[in-house]
Amino acid sequence: MRPRSTGRVIREDKRGYIPGEMPRLLDRLAIDPEQFIATAGRTLRQFGSAIGTPTHITDLCVARQARYLRGMRAVHALFKRRAAVAP
Repeated sequence: MRPRSTGRVIREDKRGYIPGEMPRLLDRLAIDPEQFIATAGRTLRQFGSAIGTPTHITDLCVARQARYLRGMRAVHALFKRRAAVAP
């Protein structure tokens, strides 16, 4: 069985590592773990060309001069926890 924290393993043949005190990636990105698991299998079909917070996707639309990008409903579901804790 492979270790679940391979990025935290320190080895001589490895360029870098993730410090043990660093929060897990989904926590750092404020992504709901259950939504991530539910969404992971459909990611490319749902999101199309970009994944990020609703604000980042909206900014990307402006930068690309696009009226919309596919996947906004999925983005809102994935980042629900971040929206709930935002001031």
